[in-house]
Amino acid sequence: MLKSSRSRHTGVTRGISGRPARGIVNRMHTEVDRPNAPRPPAYPIAYDAGKALAAAAAKQGNAEFAAHWAGQGAPLAREMPASDLVKALIREWQTGR
Repeated sequence: MLKSSRSRHTGVTRGISGRPARGIVNRMHTEVDRPNAPRPPAYPIAYDAGKALAAAAAKQGNAEFAAHWAGQGAPLAREMPASDLVKALIREWQTGR
């Protein structure tokens, strides 16, 4: 999901865990946490129910109910080993690029 164009659209939802958290928008955001929907039960009840729903959907090849946690900078993610990323970030910080 981080590599997809969908990573450019994140939103905050309570539908996944019962607590507000930002992730890549999917059906958990748009259908479970839709406007005027009842507030989900407290954590961890909502989170456990969300995991069960995501697992059932995944068995059918559907990732629309998974928790794709991501911040607003998700499209800026770089695919590389963590050690290389840290070196690149330090180099960029030191050179201003």
